[in-house]
Amino acid sequence: MCKYCLRLILVIHICLFASFSFAAVLHWSPVESSDECIIAGYEVNYGTISGEYTQVVDVGNVTLCDLDLLSLVPTQTYYFAVNAYSTTGQDGPVSIPVSYRNSPNIVEFPVIDYAGNTIDITFNEDNMLGADIKGNYELSPTSLFDTPAIVRTDKTYRLFMNYIPEYTIITMTLSNITDSQGNALISNSIILNDNDSDGMADDWEALYGISTAFLDADNDGLENRLEYTLSTSPIDDDSDNDGMDDGWEVDNGLNPVLDDADGDIDGDGISNLEEYFEGTGVSNSGPEKPMLYLPADSSTEVALAPQFRTTAYIDNENDAHAKTQWQVSTEPTFTVPESILLEVESYDALTVLTVPEFVLDPDQTYYWRVRFFDFLGGRSLWSDPFSFTTLTINPEDPDGNGVPDIQQVTDGTIDLDNDGYFDVSSSTYKMVSTNGISFGLEASNNVTSVDFLKSIDPDDILDTVGKPSDLDFGLIQFKISVANIGDTAQVKIYFSQPVGTTWYKYDLINGWTDYSRDYPANVEFSSDGQSVLLRLVDGGAGDSDGVANGIIIDPSGPGAVASVLSASSSGGGSGGGGGGCFIATAAFGSYMEKHVMILRNFRDEFLFKSKWGTAFVMAYYRYSPPIADVIARHGILRGIVRIGLIPLIVFGYIVVYMSPFQQAVISLLFTGLTMFAVVTIRSSISHCRELWLNLSIEHL
Repeated sequence: MCKYCLRLILVIHICLFASFSFAAVLHWSPVESSDECIIAGYEVNYGTISGEYTQVVDVGNVTLCDLDLLSLVPTQTYYFAVNAYSTTGQDGPVSIPVSYRNSPNIVEFPVIDYAGNTIDITFNEDNMLGADIKGNYELSPTSLFDTPAIVRTDKTYRLFMNYIPEYTIITMTLSNITDSQGNALISNSIILNDNDSDGMADDWEALYGISTAFLDADNDGLENRLEYTLSTSPIDDDSDNDGMDDGWEVDNGLNPVLDDADGDIDGDGISNLEEYFEGTGVSNSGPEKPMLYLPADSSTEVALAPQFRTTAYIDNENDAHAKTQWQVSTEPTFTVPESILLEVESYDALTVLTVPEFVLDPDQTYYWRVRFFDFLGGRSLWSDPFSFTTLTINPEDPDGNGVPDIQQVTDGTIDLDNDGYFDVSSSTYKMVSTNGISFGLEASNNVTSVDFLKSIDPDDILDTVGKPSDLDFGLIQFKISVANIGDTAQVKIYFSQPVGTTWYKYDLINGWTDYSRDYPANVEFSSDGQSVLLRLVDGGAGDSDGVANGIIIDPSGPGAVASVLSASSSGGGSGGGGGGCFIATAAFGSYMEKHVMILRNFRDEFLFKSKWGTAFVMAYYRYSPPIADVIARHGILRGIVRIGLIPLIVFGYIVVYMSPFQQAVISLLFTGLTMFAVVTIRSSISHCRELWLNLSIEHL
């Protein structure tokens, strides 16, 4: 016999219901013919002792045998093996045997007809005793029989039910059913509507076109079988259309098939939907609602740049205070976008904020409120708003012309823009003079008015982190109004003498930043150095009030490069984000945020001191701005990036801020922990291997 006929793979073709098997047909894999050996047919060998076959049946050139045709003795266990034979009469070796017990049984999957409310059960024998008695069938979930209850046709018994639930896996238990000789069924429990035993109802799979239990067809974090269990849709990531992904709802203890967007499961006053969009999770209740302190509610004669204060931060879960959000509005509900004059987040001075100049006007009533955030992103309720009324007259500008009286230009022969005409103040042009230096601001694109212009002495700014070393003109602070909320404004500033080519900004929230490097397309110096064209976006780049409200406030000015930033400046860098740390700035929200400063100092003190580090920074400057823009627009993504940057921040802190001795201690500690982890893992693997060998020996 040729070698291709040496072995058959023999299986009983069975219907599977959980752990229970029904047998009716013996089925085997075919043997392929070759030029030397042509298969003519197969012989079925069987007997009651494995390897001893008392019966041989030639079934021809087929790959199955109906066991009911072999006149097997009921309740007797038989062993079957098959061999092939060739056209030349040569017999191949028999296959590995399989066993089968000939007992009364169900020979195929029960068939459910939902429209007719019937279930067809087919046995391997006809006239089964007790099979026509409805009391011998119990269904879970319970389904009641109808009249007529059971009708038999040959070996098939049709059960008539009042109702069969759709998309439900049903357990049917049979009792007191035997063949005509009193032999009981092999098993008395079968599963209906789950023919492939995958834990999902067959009609539910057909409804959604699902066939695999462990895939996630809609990418909502729930595998198909879990979707079935939860009664959610496996092809819709938001089954209840409440705006929250099914997987997120399950993870946070919400009901994915009930619209609970407006609910507040953790009782923190923030709706579930808001928690979802903020990425905070409903399991974190957030800090307690803050209480405002100063200025007191309904205060009058409040300064135009007042200092806000709140009471202390409280979090019942002891989560650390991460940031504070501040808002100032002209109306008490804070629901009108154009009425919100200031919206900023502070990361250091968490319960104190000095309002930037020009945000507030004289003799006006304003409202302010605050909310706290913990380090997990949980937020408090907004505080109850306080109101206050500002000073009746701006003490710097009693005449109300938008320029401090002591800085007004009295010389009527100045022509800063060199157009051949003496400069005259107008709604879109203002001038100031201080310390013998004059400058004028002319507004154009989308600007309706220049509301205020002044010069700030840099010595009055105590924040020295990143402060330019030379600010001959001081800071130029102005307030302009634009035609439409969100407009990009354009202003041109003329100087009485040339200035450098670096343009710095400063505000109380973000500190000192190099605007000409962060946004190079928004700063254009003239060739003679006596003017600069600035582009600023309401609520965006260059607007210090942090909100699109039709007003742009910008304290900035020309200055030399500060020593603390010299390495950063030599690095080049352009695009969005802040001082070259684009992605980090987008993630943490501020160029001067403490974590960003660590990364920036790591760049200057470590990366720039090697060729490979400099090359890395240059590549980073080239490719990171568009990534930073995407991160800045998505709150959840900013949180993910912040977490991802933690290892680099820790490493940067160790490199820049720790002494060599401290670095050595940490290095030794890390090495020790690593070695301990390796030894522990190896020991665990060895123990598992030994345990596995012992188990294997026990089973031999």
